[in-house]
Amino acid sequence: MLDAADGQLIVAKIEKKQRSRNPAPPFITSTLQQEAARKLGFTTKRTMMVAQQLYEGIDLGGETAGLISYMRTDSVNLSEEALGDLRALIAEKYGVENLPKEPRQFKTKSKNAQEAHEAIRPTSAYRLPEQVKQFLSVEQFKLYDLIWKRTVACQMIHATLNQVAIDLNCGSDQNVFRATGSTVTNPGFMAVYLEGVDDSKEAADDQDSLLPPMEEGRPVILNDVVAGQHFTEPPPRYSEASLVKALEEHGIGRPSTYATIISTLQNREYVTLDAKRFHPTDVGRIVNKFLTDHFTKYVDYSFTANLEDDLDAVARGEKDWVPLMNDFWQPFTQLITEKETSVQRKDVTQESIDEQCPECSSPLSIRLGRNGRFVGCTNYPTCSYTRNLGDDNAAASAEPEVVEGRVCPKCESSLVIKTGRYGKFVGCSAYPTCKHIEPLEKPQDTGVACPQCKDGAILRRKARSGKIFFSCSGYPKCDYALWDAPIKESCPDCHWPILTLKTTKRRGVEKVCPQKECKYATPYEGDENDVNG
Repeated sequence: MLDAADGQLIVAKIEKKQRSRNPAPPFITSTLQQEAARKLGFTTKRTMMVAQQLYEGIDLGGETAGLISYMRTDSVNLSEEALGDLRALIAEKYGVENLPKEPRQFKTKSKNAQEAHEAIRPTSAYRLPEQVKQFLSVEQFKLYDLIWKRTVACQMIHATLNQVAIDLNCGSDQNVFRATGSTVTNPGFMAVYLEGVDDSKEAADDQDSLLPPMEEGRPVILNDVVAGQHFTEPPPRYSEASLVKALEEHGIGRPSTYATIISTLQNREYVTLDAKRFHPTDVGRIVNKFLTDHFTKYVDYSFTANLEDDLDAVARGEKDWVPLMNDFWQPFTQLITEKETSVQRKDVTQESIDEQCPECSSPLSIRLGRNGRFVGCTNYPTCSYTRNLGDDNAAASAEPEVVEGRVCPKCESSLVIKTGRYGKFVGCSAYPTCKHIEPLEKPQDTGVACPQCKDGAILRRKARSGKIFFSCSGYPKCDYALWDAPIKESCPDCHWPILTLKTTKRRGVEKVCPQKECKYATPYEGDENDVNG
């Protein structure tokens, strides 16, 4: 079919419907954080830090000037002076035809908005980003450029688009493709700035897909055919931009607290940021479940918004703050006291499962440890059976794999491969009578004698974290250990029996004396594969 089309499609029919698109309002704190995350990849904390620098003042070659207005605001209003400067600049730079008859006015969406400050804007529209670029850091320029363009665009005329549906023939009238999207008739404000979107229905809307100009009867080049099947998918995980948007929509916090909220979630390790998406940690899931189960009222979306309304009423003189605080504090402290006595730590960190321990037949539970959730025996510490949470129950309960040709050095029972919270290891089959264990990976002899006890050899080992280190085979009698690979060479300065191979980004591979008081180091000329064994 595609061969018959000879790599081209014919535009058979074009349906157009004209529509207008208005510019986005000037930035407030939340929208600045969202756009900086979408377009610049900035975190909310980074956005506010750079915005603070632009607000406080930049040295512009002998003159220090604040480049933007106050960055903690939820007002979309602009002063008369700012509007006058913006309209004059637009007329000069983009032409009078791109200037609406009257200045654009925007309404603040949030009912809790505190409009003490105007929207975030350049302090002077005539201070073009290109003119101040030489005085700014890369981050400062990117953010200032974003603010300047958004502010100028908000006072320009609307963009005129054609909503288009195009039928494309492929070889014959029976083979028809349809493309939908928009073509730009008059860009208006879009010539300066176009607002970004998050993962949402509007982000995938075909109406916002811009198509090139086409004419009926004319051929278009077929670049590729992508066959795809779409299924209903769950909502995407929050990015910083979409999380700020959700906080704003639910009335949680204030513009000045969004960055702090997100930083707290990360600092306390309730979430991790992976590929710019937030993923809850095991600790985060448990904290969320605990608060949802026991402090339901205080984590409800409406609680913060209603409290904000009450505090605004206090600010307006409509309510007395003392009864308001008593109404909050008395039941809150009473609930905390009740939970301290009725809820035990194990109720929060453990979750019962319908399974018995394969070693002592006690019940198993899902537990939270320093390295996350795992399955463990409730008879701990008498029984220390554990396994990874993701391990299959049947596989975990199956007979352990026997280590061929070896027996326990303590009791001569068989050695078996077991799985613990840190992964697989070798242990005695007579456990718990005999508690001998050893690493699954056998330590490798480096061929270097231990310089401390002079009896053992330095072995290459792997720590629980996966990091390689080197230590004496006589451990625990000899505790000599190194992070860097040893070599059979004595130090020419202090005559210590060995040197180590150390790699740094700045100096490359060097032979270094492991003695702290000795500073000997010289470039290593051998094979770099020798480093770390």
